[in-house]
Parts: sequence; structure tokens; C-alpha cells
Amino acid sequence: VLDALQQVALAYLRRTAGTEVPFWRMATVPVDELRRRATAIVESSGMGQVVDTAALPGAGSVPGVEIPSVGVAVRGDWLAALRSNTPPVIARTRDDITIIDLRAVDPLDDELVAAAINAST
Repeated sequence: VLDALQQVALAYLRRTAGTEVPFWRMATVPVDELRRRATAIVESSGMGQVVDTAALPGAGSVPGVEIPSVGVAVRGDWLAALRSNTPPVIARTRDDITIIDLRAVDPLDDELVAAAINAST
């Protein structure tokens, strides 16, 4: 734990937190890059559509702050199926539409998200 804390502190001191600290790496991805990834997931899975959304930094621990984001929307409530996938995919549902926000998804996991959509719908 202390080593991890030291690495984070050193990243801030080196001014490389934007690339070394996962939160900042995710929070600073350009919306156009998220849109490109969402389009690729929709094309790969053959399902859903690309939607603009807003991410809440710190899981909502900063009230009133939103970061523009992009996600993949699929009709229906697929939360249980996505969460029971291996690995689990965390999404949200509103008005019978399930949205996977890509702001908090590592680009290396995009293929897993597409496969989870296929397996769940």
C-alpha cells in the first residue's frame, strides 16, 4: 500500500499523473476518442448505438461536476446479464435503455465490452 501511495505521489511530483494515474488517464480522454471507440464497439457487436453522456468523477463524490463522455446504448435492461459476464461489465439503465459509459473503460477492454453485449442481448 505504501509503495502504491509513493508511486502516485511521485507521479504528481514528476507531473506525469495524467498518464500514470488511472483516474486522470480516464478523466482526460478526449470525447472524440471515446466516440471512435464506441463506434467500433457498436460495429463489432452489431448492436446498440453511440450516445453522448456525462460521467460523474469519483462515482459522484463531487456533486454537480460532470465530464462529457460517450457510451454505447442498448435497448432493454441488461444490467444483471452484463454484471454476471466474465469479466463483469458495469453499466446503468434509464428509461429501459442500458448505457455503458466508456469514460471508465480501459481501451484494452473494448473487445470484452463488445463480447459482453453480444452475450447479454
